[in-house]
Amino acid sequence: MGIKRFFKNKIKDYNFIRNKRKLSVNHFDLDFFKSRPFNFTSDSDPLISIIIIVDQKVKDTLNCLYTIAQGDEEVSKEIILVNKNPSEDLSVYLKNAKGLTIINASLDLIKDVNKAITLAAGKYICLLDQETEVQKNFLSSLLEVFKAKENVGAVGSKIVDKDSNIDHAGYRISKDSQFVPVGKRFSIDTPEFNFLRKVDFCVGSLLFSRLDKNGEINLLDEKLSDVHSAQADFCLRVKLERDLDVFYQPFSEVVRLGDSDYSEIFSGEDQVRLTEKYISNYKNIGISKNLEIYIGNNFKKPSFLFLEENMPKPDQDSGSRRFFEILKILQRNNHHLILAVKHYDESTDRIYVDFFRGFGVQVCVDYVSSQNKIKKVADQVIEAIKTVHVIWIFRPLGFDYWYDLIRDKVEGKKIVYDMVDLHYLRMERENSFIEVSKNREKEIALFKDKEYAGMHRADAVISISDEEKKIVSANGIEYNKIFTVSNIHKPVESATVSFSDRKGLLFIGGYNHLPNIDAVKFLFNEIMPKVWEKDPSIQIFIVGPDFPEDLKLKYHSDRFVILGFQESVDFWFENSRVFVAPLRYGAGVKGKIGQALEYKLPVITTSIGAEGMGLEDQKTALISDENSESFAHKILELYHNENLWKNLHLNSTLPLSKFSIEAQEENIKKMLNYFYDERL
Repeated sequence: MGIKRFFKNKIKDYNFIRNKRKLSVNHFDLDFFKSRPFNFTSDSDPLISIIIIVDQKVKDTLNCLYTIAQGDEEVSKEIILVNKNPSEDLSVYLKNAKGLTIINASLDLIKDVNKAITLAAGKYICLLDQETEVQKNFLSSLLEVFKAKENVGAVGSKIVDKDSNIDHAGYRISKDSQFVPVGKRFSIDTPEFNFLRKVDFCVGSLLFSRLDKNGEINLLDEKLSDVHSAQADFCLRVKLERDLDVFYQPFSEVVRLGDSDYSEIFSGEDQVRLTEKYISNYKNIGISKNLEIYIGNNFKKPSFLFLEENMPKPDQDSGSRRFFEILKILQRNNHHLILAVKHYDESTDRIYVDFFRGFGVQVCVDYVSSQNKIKKVADQVIEAIKTVHVIWIFRPLGFDYWYDLIRDKVEGKKIVYDMVDLHYLRMERENSFIEVSKNREKEIALFKDKEYAGMHRADAVISISDEEKKIVSANGIEYNKIFTVSNIHKPVESATVSFSDRKGLLFIGGYNHLPNIDAVKFLFNEIMPKVWEKDPSIQIFIVGPDFPEDLKLKYHSDRFVILGFQESVDFWFENSRVFVAPLRYGAGVKGKIGQALEYKLPVITTSIGAEGMGLEDQKTALISDENSESFAHKILELYHNENLWKNLHLNSTLPLSKFSIEAQEENIKKMLNYFYDERL
């Protein structure tokens, strides 16, 4: 490394540490609140009732209320204060507050909290500590779990201390009946504690439904004396007695300003009562001491580490859609999933980091530890290898990079090479349409060498189609270790739009992928001019991300419409008359065609586009050769022949059975059973 680059990296690291994320804490003095009345809701039917136990710390109470008022404006809420030590000071500041009720507490605190729950108007109850300042979207993030997951009993926040380190990211119970705060004193951005996951219980900020599934009010156990013990008990009850899940939501962040430690709370009679009540459930499944900071055994073996070149973007390309569907299958079977990518761009990839973390995937990104040290992704991968069983690596260059990093650390682990498609085969096919140089031939040979090297080194190989499985097995890869895990497609319940009400042709793709660029050029230069000679009224819509600006300037018109990335593609699949995919080269299964079939949108494609899809010409699609005259003729035929269109429309979903969730789940199980005796 040159001296300039060395110092440049040092400066970059210094700035990265200096910009370490810290949560905001206001903690205004009382004067700040004299002219600031609180208004929490004008709705008589709030969604959430926030219950806070307060004492004489008026400033803490007002600052807590102020931070609640600053965020989650779209969530209707009311506040109920259970006042342990009635104070005139508090009533003075809150006398004009709207959406706020004060209950003066008795000697039995848990009974008073239950009274507040009974009086609450919200569909959900949020129990929140007084000495806290909540961050933006702390409520909506908790609510999101109830919307996204089934079988949810309660959801807790990430509790953070004054130094912006984790106080706890949920609690686990150990085999020797200790209540272990997960992640304590780790940085708030530590990836191990920044994904949605199940825990034994949460305290300090807890959301749950006011009514259970039988319509009974969810109340705390009045035999307990401390509200945190009662929250722990409530979580354990819904887990063990009602078979509901308790989740920790890292996107809901709450700063706790108190000096006391939560671990001191679980002591005395409450500790004894909780231990006697639940420890028999944890003697065999509780975490071991050496896993006290880890997520423990809420997951089923095997656990998976996914290593990619670039951040998967499921809304932008079919390969990423396939990746996400694989994750969904594994998560449904309760496996721990970790993702790391070689190339990461904060400006474009952060949204997908949050997406996968919100789904329940541990995503590795560079972060600053609580000791102000940068933890790089590569270091996190090395650490993760110690805890995972299967390392699933994608694409030849990705395998080459990651395997070189981990090769001496993977003893006892199973390595999977996922080819995604055969890169060298796609490039060989592309040669028919470009000028081939000596460097090009060397590049193809390099890719082929890397692909087969990865397959030989891996314990299992994943192909995207049976056709590619046959090709690589014919080239020396053991047939029994190749498993086909293809794209996942299922029929979409979409709006019914008749043949006559539809118009235009549709092509969709990601334009960092050269076969898609070639298809658009083929359409513009050769196919559509022949179509327009017969019917100049036919429009074509080009959808998808990363379309080159120079081509857009050249191609875009009222008839050849470059739409670019669309957040939702439903409208275009539901209202276009024909999907066209004039692919002249490529490899693998074409997700764009599968997507069209999902929407029952009749497809015209080439033999390359139909490869691996199980399409039948004239029955489930129209299949053309790579001749522009032929392709244009089929467009005109299908565009104007309603009977043919209806026949393809009705048969479109027939090829999807081989791409079903069930079929791919079975294929993944076959691979795991190849590794292990136990099943998913």
